[in-house]
Amino acid sequence: MALIASFREEPSLRRPGMALLGLLTMVVIGERLLTLAVEGVRQGSTEFPVWLPELGSIGETIVFYSLLFDVLKFIAIPAVLLWLAYQYGRYSAGI
Repeated sequence: MALIASFREEPSLRRPGMALLGLLTMVVIGERLLTLAVEGVRQGSTEFPVWLPELGSIGETIVFYSLLFDVLKFIAIPAVLLWLAYQYGRYSAGI
C-alpha cells in the first residue's frame, strides 16, 4: 500500500508509472489485434484488415509488427521499469 500512496503523493513517480501502464496496454492490446489479423489471413483472406497499416507484403507486415512488439516487451518496458525504480529510490531516500 505504501507504493500506491507514493504514486498519489509524488508527481515524479506518476510519469514512469503512466508510461509503464501505457506500454503494457499497448503490448497486450496490440498483440491481440495482430493475432486476430493474422488468423484472418490464414483462413483464406488475402488482405489484412483495413485498420492495420500494411507494408510491402503480408509477411513483411507480420514481421514488422512482431518485431515492434518484441522491442516494446524486451527493451522499452524494462527501461521504463528501471526509470520507475530509480524515481522510487530517489523518493524513498528523500532527495
